[in-house]
Amino acid sequence: MKRPTLKLAAFLLAAALFSTVTYADFSMRSLEVQVNINRDGGANVEEKIALLISGTPSRELYEATRAAYSDIATWKNRTKLSEMRHHISRVNTDITNIRVIPQSLESCNSFVGTCRATVLIDYAVPASANGSGLVKVDRYKPRTAKYSLQQDALSFEQTKTGDLVLPSGTTISISIPQAAEKIYFSSLPQNLEDESESFRYDQSANLRFYTGSTRIFNWQGDTLSKFQFSYEIESPLESEVIDFFQSSQNFVVQFFLGPQGFPAIFLLAIAASSILGFNRISR
Repeated sequence: MKRPTLKLAAFLLAAALFSTVTYADFSMRSLEVQVNINRDGGANVEEKIALLISGTPSRELYEATRAAYSDIATWKNRTKLSEMRHHISRVNTDITNIRVIPQSLESCNSFVGTCRATVLIDYAVPASANGSGLVKVDRYKPRTAKYSLQQDALSFEQTKTGDLVLPSGTTISISIPQAAEKIYFSSLPQNLEDESESFRYDQSANLRFYTGSTRIFNWQGDTLSKFQFSYEIESPLESEVIDFFQSSQNFVVQFFLGPQGFPAIFLLAIAASSILGFNRISR
């Protein structure tokens, strides 16, 4: 009775190992979305999708795709992973300069037939226009702008009550300029849990603002209740003066290059000639 049982166990083990080697399989280990927000409200985004690759066919498929393809559609089709995409939505934002950069296989285990790999997806999100975009910029003072992350631009599940749901193993990392002030989060970033003293309550705004020096904030797999993130940047006075002269210069150039430019130049030439002639007569 024992020998058939041992044979059956050996058969099942061999079948399991054979299935691991024969059939292609990709699974996502983790996802990290890194958003670097620029001064104009645009952003550069890099997404890191960590994969577990099981079986020789899947390893060969990964290598063949890595050698010949750099578009998201092909990678999503071949890995059958729904998360193989960009997580900034194109519904409300523009996305440019998309690149898919698959990394080399690593940590391969010949016994179980698995490898690990990371696929990078990076792209640019232009500054918002007409209310669209990842970040809304409200220049409500001459030298002060308020930057507000628009939740609908994030391509994650949202509840009916407006909560943002991050799947397990998912991290959103947002980097903002060092000059940012009055930083507000509706959900505390995990990397600030030990900075409880770096907040102050603003009675006029009825909000708690972060006052510490950190400018990269991380949220990990969780439900972010009615997620909001905003901050302000005040430009120095000299920037306002420079902007004024640049605007004036641009106006003058556009004026003389426009249809009214030639008559204006003609009148200026006549005026200059008249002044020059008057000076000569007066001598």
